[in-house]
Amino acid sequence: MFPAARYSLQAHRCVRSLRVLQRERLSSLLPAQRCSSSAPRITTHYTVHPRDKDPRWEGVDMERFADEADVVIVGGGPAGLSAAIRLKQLAEQQGRELRVCVVEKASQIGAHTLSGACLEPSALTELFPDWKERGAPLNTPVTEDRFGILTEKHRIPVPMLPGLPMNNHGNYIVRLGHVVRWLGEQAEALGVELYPGYAAAEVRERGRLCVS
Repeated sequence: MFPAARYSLQAHRCVRSLRVLQRERLSSLLPAQRCSSSAPRITTHYTVHPRDKDPRWEGVDMERFADEADVVIVGGGPAGLSAAIRLKQLAEQQGRELRVCVVEKASQIGAHTLSGACLEPSALTELFPDWKERGAPLNTPVTEDRFGILTEKHRIPVPMLPGLPMNNHGNYIVRLGHVVRWLGEQAEALGVELYPGYAAAEVRERGRLCVS
């Protein structure tokens, strides 16, 4: 018998033995699983097991806090905060009273925004033309762009032409979390209500927002 055939035969016997042991192990566990059917069911979402039909919640006051707002924005990131700020600016221009709320699951505004970014400031300029005077954390302008294709041993430079997406002239290198935190401060100054630590659960009853 060749050595390869002898090893493959030994491997086949080993696999067969493991399968036998596995079947024996499973058969020994099955009775225990059948007996554990009377164990209490793990609490699941109320849409799966309604609380009013669950005896474990009998007698528990499940009244939820309810509040109303004109606009509720889910997510305190750059887009959500910019939308809230712009809404308050438009309401102020038109002399209208508008309650705008932002719910954010992070414990603090900007806590979940961890990435760095190369920020093109035109949108920020439309929102706050005086963002420099307001102390926006855009402190590091891009001074030079280098773009290349890396091989195993070399770098092939690629020219950066004006108008290409990789051309960052006039942009700023920022930590996006600091920008988001600053936007939150500007939003609060305009009267936006920020609620960090609240995660939106689902939309219910024709657009009403349920948060947990």
